Amino acid sequence: MKKALKRILVAGAVVLSLAGCQKVQQEAPKVASEGNQTAAETKEATDAAEANAEDGKPITVGVSLLNNAHVFYNNIEAAMNEKAKEMGYQLVIQDAAGDGNKQLNQVQDFITQKVDAIVICPTNSAGSKSMVELADAAGIPVFTMDVASDGEVISHISTDNYRGGELAAEYAVEHILKQKTGQAAVITYAEIEGCVQREKGFTEWLGKNAPDVSVVDVQNYSGDQGKAAEVMQNMLLKHENLDVVFCVGDPAAVGAMSSINAVESDVKVIGFDGNPEGIEAILSGGNWIADIAQDPTAIGTTTLECIKKYLTGESVEKLIPIPPRVIDASNLK
Repeated sequence: MKKALKRILVAGAVVLSLAGCQKVQQEAPKVASEGNQTAAETKEATDAAEANAEDGKPITVGVSLLNNAHVFYNNIEAAMNEKAKEMGYQLVIQDAAGDGNKQLNQVQDFITQKVDAIVICPTNSAGSKSMVELADAAGIPVFTMDVASDGEVISHISTDNYRGGELAAEYAVEHILKQKTGQAAVITYAEIEGCVQREKGFTEWLGKNAPDVSVVDVQNYSGDQGKAAEVMQNMLLKHENLDVVFCVGDPAAVGAMSSINAVESDVKVIGFDGNPEGIEAILSGGNWIADIAQDPTAIGTTTLECIKKYLTGESVEKLIPIPPRVIDASNLK
């Protein structure tokens, strides 16, 4: 059977019909939170908020999302809009569409508009420091959401991605690798720090708690669903005894499933996001058996609450982790 699988793959029987590139998420803070305001910064923020209140102007927040093609960011946007109405805040929300230059232009526009705060979901964890520094120079506080920046921001609000990776590993051992032996692989997203944290949480938990489980392959899909299908195809060719693949984002899992289904492999998939396509696949009873679900509503609302605290002079935590949870057929019914 395994030889037949290899012949099918080599012969190019895998026919892929996939969407292009979808971006996924960011840093999972594990460290303890801490305040990050000096007395001068606190007074400046309080004065600015009071001035706005006296002028009768609503607090305006500029938000640059990584990619609105991803349902995760649609859900964050919806949550932020609802929360902003409750708070009396005005949002200026822009879609960076995965383009770093476009995002830089959006931040520059926010600065020109003299918004009271800026929220960025960076298109890349590295290299976003320049945007933060531009806003800092203009006296505008910057917060990051979902994806961490290499710049110094007021606060970062994100899924606890490392813990999410641990949850995936725990699930794999409890439901697939029950004898604590076998082979696992990871389809990662090396450009996004949060996804790297998911990978680390998965592999490090296995190393500590199930050392006889071999992580035989870790490959990068760079947020491209089509590339994830190619990566999965290569993994199936290289590792005939592979039991499970952990995908650090649902787009990666969708790509992986296309290759798995094409050759009728029995490799199981654990995804990460909790998007509708993942839920549907899990409920269908196929090889995609579980997902680590994020809470985009909590991320969006917590970010605005954090901004309000800062602007009214309260101390805010440097890192605010939002807990993920495991979903599978047992709790989706």
